[in-house]
Amino acid sequence: MEIGGSADRREVAAVQRREVSFPSGQDECAAWLYTAPDPDGPRPMVIMGHGLGAVREMRLDAYAERFAAAGWSVLVFDYRHLGASGGEPRQILDIGRQRADWHAALAFVRTLPEVDVNRIALWGSSFGGGHVLRVSSEDTRIAAVVAQCPFTDGPASLRARIRTGPLSVVALTVAGILDTVGSWFGAKPILLPMAGTSWMPAFVASPDALAGASALLPAGTRLSRRTSAVLKRLPLVRAQLSKNIEPTEIDGGEEPETGVGRDSIWGVLRGPNGEFEAANALAARLALRLPLDRPGRALARFSTPTLLCVCDNDAAAPAKTTKRHAQGLAHVQVQSYVCDHFDIYVGEHFERAVRDQLSFLERQFDHTAQ
Repeated sequence: MEIGGSADRREVAAVQRREVSFPSGQDECAAWLYTAPDPDGPRPMVIMGHGLGAVREMRLDAYAERFAAAGWSVLVFDYRHLGASGGEPRQILDIGRQRADWHAALAFVRTLPEVDVNRIALWGSSFGGGHVLRVSSEDTRIAAVVAQCPFTDGPASLRARIRTGPLSVVALTVAGILDTVGSWFGAKPILLPMAGTSWMPAFVASPDALAGASALLPAGTRLSRRTSAVLKRLPLVRAQLSKNIEPTEIDGGEEPETGVGRDSIWGVLRGPNGEFEAANALAARLALRLPLDRPGRALARFSTPTLLCVCDNDAAAPAKTTKRHAQGLAHVQVQSYVCDHFDIYVGEHFERAVRDQLSFLERQFDHTAQ
């Protein structure tokens, strides 16, 4: 991570991060809590959640460190059924449950003595960017909202996905029907890739999907043996993966079990030194619900200051539709970035976006404190 100067580096180094959890429904959500070593009274809090099937290790720490270095507390959590959080079966994305996780995170931070309950902001990216819009329409005590490359309109995203690969959308839909019916009888979820190529039945199949999503994982992340073997026979697909991903040797002995359920052919991932586990896989039943979700409409139902960081070349969450939802709303500020959906998490686009977000949140926190 690039930091502007030595003072900034010292501030990041001084930030403390600890593992915490909070209840949501019948399960626990795992989270990182960032705090300053010696907080001088209650401080602003930024609650952060990721996008479609993603876990906190996929670059959310880079943003959280910047926010914490500004003197704010930060909570970064995994949704139920994903990452380090509880919930069975694994790799389920239930839209209602994920939004309930946001409300549970709000309830948790409001109990913390170091948090100024009048200065709490929500930060969501991609699918999480849509969540924070809906949650803010349901909780008027939120001080500010940041939605990065937000999913705002299911029909618009479906149209973009059909343009990428119409036949694979048919396969995705059929699997969604079968998985939904199977769930009524307690069958194991049918898992499909979160990110993939145009011919895969993937939820996100934009041209940058595989390269962009894999670049969010830390260097040294290891791919499961099963998927490594498949990719050995698909060199063109393997070439799209970030160099952060390391394949597992085919004859390297028995592979340890993971906490993400069975070894999906689409990729089970283990972080460096086993620090985390994730999968490029989600239950197919989501395919029937995703096109019906339109969280962008919630923008007109609340007045909390909101920053939308929109990627102009976004094929997963079309920018034009997001801007149309924000048009004419005085409480909404739109910042555009000439990049694809995943570019905003890394490099120069990340640097610009995080600066814009810091500036916006600082203004809102200062205004709320007055």
